[in-house]
Amino acid sequence: MSTTNDLNTNDERHTVATYLSDMLALEQHISAPIDSQLGSEDHQEYAEATRIIQRIKSVTTSHITALEAQLKAAGGSSAHGVKSAWAQLLGGGAAALNNVRKTKVSKSLRDDYTALALASVSYTMLHATAAGLGDGSTAALAKRHLDDITPIIVDISKTIPAVVLQELSDDGENVTITAAQLTQQASDDAWSGQNVSSGSVR
Repeated sequence: MSTTNDLNTNDERHTVATYLSDMLALEQHISAPIDSQLGSEDHQEYAEATRIIQRIKSVTTSHITALEAQLKAAGGSSAHGVKSAWAQLLGGGAAALNNVRKTKVSKSLRDDYTALALASVSYTMLHATAAGLGDGSTAALAKRHLDDITPIIVDISKTIPAVVLQELSDDGENVTITAAQLTQQASDDAWSGQNVSSGSVR
C-alpha cells in the first residue's frame, strides 16, 4: 500500500480515478435539475427555498470543476455514466415535478436532500479510498466537498417544515404555520438521539 501522496501503482491510480469519475457523474446528475428549480416561478415565491437551491447550484458547480481537474491529474478522462441505482434514486424527482400540484417546492427540497445525502456518503467512501491508498490530494478534496455538503443537508432539514406548511396554506389548506417549529424540534430530537433509549414517541 502506498504511504505517500503519490500513487505507486497503475491499479491504485485506476481505483482512485474510477471513484473520482463516479463522483463527477453524481455531481453532474445532482446539478441537472437545479437550473429548472431556480427558473420555476413556484420556487421563486419561497425565498428560503430559493436561497438553499442557489447554494446547491454554487457548490455543485464548484465541485464539478474541481473533480474534473482532479480526475485529469489522476489519469482519468471523463465521468462514468451514472449508476442505475443513482438514476432510480435521483432521476425521477425532477421529471415528476411538473406533475405535482401541492408542496411542489418542498418536494424539490426533499429530492435535493436525498441527492446530497447520497453525495455525502459517496464522498466519505472516496475519502476512505484515497486515504487508504495514500492519495492525500484526493482525500483532501473529498473532505472539502463533504464539508460543503453537510451544512446544506442540515439547512434543508431545518427549513423544509416551514416551506411545507406555507405551501399548504397558500393552496388553501387550514394549517397552523407555527407547527413548523414543533416539527423542527421533533426532527432535532430524533437526530440527537434523545428518544432512542426510551423508545418513546411524541
